[in-house]
Amino acid sequence: MTSSQLRSGPIAPGIAFITGGARGLGNAIAVSFAREGATGIALVDVLDAAAFEEGKAAVEACGTGVRVITIHCDVTKESEVEAAIAQTVKEFGRIDYAANFAGVAGPLTAVVDTDTAAWKRVIEVNAVGVWLCMKHEMKQMMKQDSLAVEKGRVDQRGSIVNCASVNSIQSGAGSSGYTAAKHAVLGMTKAGALEARSQGVRINCVSPGFLRTKLLEEEMTKVAKGTMLGGAEDGTAAWGKFEARQGREASFDEVGDVVVLLSTPRMSLVCGHNLVIDGGFTVNEMDS
Repeated sequence: MTSSQLRSGPIAPGIAFITGGARGLGNAIAVSFAREGATGIALVDVLDAAAFEEGKAAVEACGTGVRVITIHCDVTKESEVEAAIAQTVKEFGRIDYAANFAGVAGPLTAVVDTDTAAWKRVIEVNAVGVWLCMKHEMKQMMKQDSLAVEKGRVDQRGSIVNCASVNSIQSGAGSSGYTAAKHAVLGMTKAGALEARSQGVRINCVSPGFLRTKLLEEEMTKVAKGTMLGGAEDGTAAWGKFEARQGREASFDEVGDVVVLLSTPRMSLVCGHNLVIDGGFTVNEMDS
């Protein structure tokens, strides 16, 4: 291949809509989109103004000139999801990439000890919230023209990446709500992908391994003294076991970069897929 045949330039020009985008993994995805050429990014979250400002600053610090807007939205409320998408389209004209990463960790407790309302909350945010976002993202993407694609590539009106988890393909004691929600995400991703592909919209999901998010670490520390996590005095021992099975500690940007690549037209034949990003965790049979 000669130098004139080498690809250059941004791989993800266009507009990205990211739920859970103000902090943590969602914000890392936004940063990855900015670094790969996104011209506009909507950070969608339920957090306060300070969190939005911090998240926006992190994306703008990439120095690419990306325009960033922040939208307060509870993904469990359909009217707010519709309004968030409408606001993004009003600001940028379209949505090329959607990453649905708003979520909660939920209680890490045995089924018989789990509060029913808390269990339902996990399903509502992690499953119903993703479904509502996907529903209205699909509606928007199906009615817009394709973004510019490389010569020889098929048109792409839009791409949606949902947040599943290694718990979408396996489980663990104490995680019935989270596991049920992530299995649901995998199922709705496959069904949605089959419905959207003829309209030039691809839908996939990713299943990250263990990332030290604030929400999950807090939950693990709360229950670590119990038998559910082996009687550790804090969450450190449990994390050590998980990361040993994963091979090492993972970073948010490792997941963010995969989400961006999966979103681009270069992945044009990948549809309805669950891309596992876990360092080999799910194929490692050692005790966790």
